[in-house]
Formats: sequence, structure tokens, C-alpha cells
Amino acid sequence: MNTWNAFVVAFVVTAAVSDVCTRKIPRVLTTAGVATGLMYHAFAGGIASAMAATVIAFAVGLTFFWVGAIAGGDVKLISALGSMLGLDRWMLAMETAVFAAALIGLVQVVRSGVFVQTLVNIGEICRSFLRIGMKAHPVLNAGNPNTIRSPFGIAAALGTVLAVVVR
Repeated sequence: MNTWNAFVVAFVVTAAVSDVCTRKIPRVLTTAGVATGLMYHAFAGGIASAMAATVIAFAVGLTFFWVGAIAGGDVKLISALGSMLGLDRWMLAMETAVFAAALIGLVQVVRSGVFVQTLVNIGEICRSFLRIGMKAHPVLNAGNPNTIRSPFGIAAALGTVLAVVVR
């Protein structure tokens, strides 16, 4: 593992620890991540890929934020990872992170005994999309502290480590 990859892993692990401990990913961390990633790729090569990944990550993240699926820190984290990983490795990291987040969520709802209620809630969210469009459900969203939520930073860290090790 080279120095840059070690830095990226340290960055995402720091974000994950913050997400677990405080339920927040600090803006200063993610802003520094975006800037550092773009500067690194400007000098080391791959700036077009890093910029494309950053823009796509922000657009995808903002869409999920808008519909209430993720929180703002998650948007900033995936954008920072886009700038640091470049498009190919970012896509691998996020594919893995989404599967990891789904598995973590499934374990949480099963352990909490609310699997059936979660399926009902998914149906309600889908009906809400049909009624009001692609907007956050007024109650069933990432901003509701009464819902079961898992820190996406953990899933992002798992995906990032895989993307760094594989490529």
C-alpha cells in the first residue's frame, strides 16, 4: 500500500469513527478531503477522473439526501472519497458500501425485531413517492432520530478499504 492509499484509508476510518461516536462527519474533515484529493490528483495525475467522481458523488449524494435516505455528512463524505479515489475506485468503493450498508441495516432491523415494520415503512415511503414525488417522507427519513439508523461511515470505510486493496 502506498502513502496516498494509506492516507485515504486513514481519512475514511477517521470519518467512520466520528460517525459512530458523534453521528456526525465533520465538515472540516470532508472539505479538507475534497481539497486534498483534487490537489493530489492535479499533481499525480487523474485530475479529470477525480473531478468527475467528485461531481457525480455530490449529485448522487444530494439526490439521496433530498429524498431523506442519507444525512448531509454522508453527502460530503462520498464527495470527498470521489476526489480522493477517482472515478473507477470510487465506484467500486460505493458499490461495496451500499451492499455493506444494506447488510448492516438488515442485521439491525432483525436484531431489533422490527423487520416486518420496516417492510411496511418501505411500502409507505414508496406510496409517498407516488403521492408527493421524490421528496423526503415527512416522518420516515434519515433526519428522524426515532428511526433505526446506522452510520454510513462504517460502510464507506469498508468499501474504500476494498477499493484501495483491490486496485
